[in-house]
Amino acid sequence: MNNTQSRHVTTAGTPASMTESAEHAETWDAVETYFECITTCSLDDGECITQCVEQLKDTDS
Repeated sequence: MNNTQSRHVTTAGTPASMTESAEHAETWDAVETYFECITTCSLDDGECITQCVEQLKDTDS
């Protein structure tokens, strides 16, 4: 019996599922960092929260 399933491979030669998994992990790392950041902020300190949001945006770039 032949295995006729094709594997999607990125231009770098890495299977797509591995790069998608790495990107997913990076996204969750950024979100975790954001939540750690905002938990150190006072609820009254809008500047601190704004800095956390900016940091999260920067990791998306």
